[in-house]
Amino acid sequence: MGFMSARSFRQAAVSALQGVEEKREEMRDRIDVYKEKALNKKETIQLKYNAHYKEEKKNIDDFKSIATKLGEDYVPMLNSFVGNDASKLQALSGMDVNAARLELDKYKDTVGDTNFIQSRQDDLNLKKEELDTQLQNQVGLFKGTSSLFTRDIERRGAKDIQTEVGTLDTKTIDGKFNAGRGIGIKESLKLSEVQNNNRIYQDYFIDEVNEVTGDKTGNRIVNPDYAQDVANIDQQVAEMITNGFNGTNTQAIAEVIEMLNNPSYKGPNLSFLTQASDDAPIIAIVQQEFEKNLIDRNVTGMKEDIATLSTVGREFEAEELQKRLDEFLIAEQNLSTEEVVERKKEEQEDYVAPEGKLDSLRTDKPKYNRKYKDVLPFSEWMDLSPEAVREIYQRLRKEERGDEKSGTDKVKEALGL
Repeated sequence: MGFMSARSFRQAAVSALQGVEEKREEMRDRIDVYKEKALNKKETIQLKYNAHYKEEKKNIDDFKSIATKLGEDYVPMLNSFVGNDASKLQALSGMDVNAARLELDKYKDTVGDTNFIQSRQDDLNLKKEELDTQLQNQVGLFKGTSSLFTRDIERRGAKDIQTEVGTLDTKTIDGKFNAGRGIGIKESLKLSEVQNNNRIYQDYFIDEVNEVTGDKTGNRIVNPDYAQDVANIDQQVAEMITNGFNGTNTQAIAEVIEMLNNPSYKGPNLSFLTQASDDAPIIAIVQQEFEKNLIDRNVTGMKEDIATLSTVGREFEAEELQKRLDEFLIAEQNLSTEEVVERKKEEQEDYVAPEGKLDSLRTDKPKYNRKYKDVLPFSEWMDLSPEAVREIYQRLRKEERGDEKSGTDKVKEALGL
């Protein structure tokens, strides 16, 4: 085999270089073609996203429009009614606002955690992720098509395509929304409406009839068929008045009946059903009950009094009573045995042993223990019930063993910590 001449070698080298350059140029052309395909694909995917965004924005705008007409109080029922099905909005959009409220009143007891606006936003985000993945997959198809001589061009080309194609142009939909009071919301009663509602109430009563003579007695009694309705109305009227409503009983009855018959009624006087005013009778009533329960050492009663004030929004008064209860519980935990004995004696002043049994012979009463005679003499032991003696002896034994709780532990126990 002969050696290649210098001229032939140069010709071969030039030919090889020309081949490499042709491949590199071909790669550049392929990058331009693929970039155009990727950009066209992005345009198609972007159109899909824009259409989905437009649809979801319309759904949310429709929801807000209907909710604004109904009022903020109806948003939970509207969410329950619609769920995640935007087509249900159309059924309400053509209704009169009061008819729509009556329809949604059926969903009062089924209100859950459904949030239509949030669900539409979540759906839009899922669509964005899905379409963005499609776009990135299209861009990634270009990789892995190069040779040794064109790999640098392919890498730069892939970066250029990624940079130029980028990601989808997306938008967010503002989910913050307050429907306000609503339109056509009734907030007061005319005199004629007060009178009409009281006639409705009076229709729940009938003339009392003497069972013997069959004659009317002149009294009006509750019709048994409407006893529950009357009890419900009377209870809410009483709550309004004790919470500080300054109107008449007749006006309170009218307010309650209007609320029951017209759920969209938002008269300001209805706030007295849940909130007590500064001069509400219930505050003084509960405070008096608390004082009595404090004297009687009725902890359960005191806790109920505090809860009552909290329920009607009187947190300041409730906190003041809670402080006094805490102080009482701490004092109770730190009573000496002598104080406990004196208290039991006071409580047992009227105690009488069961007839036919001497206390000293009773098997259910702890036997007299001379060891504790300085604290509980025999004469006092005789005057106390078995339960009182048992409690005192148990306390004395604990003190002997030294297992009484420390003052700090007593405080924690009293406060439920």
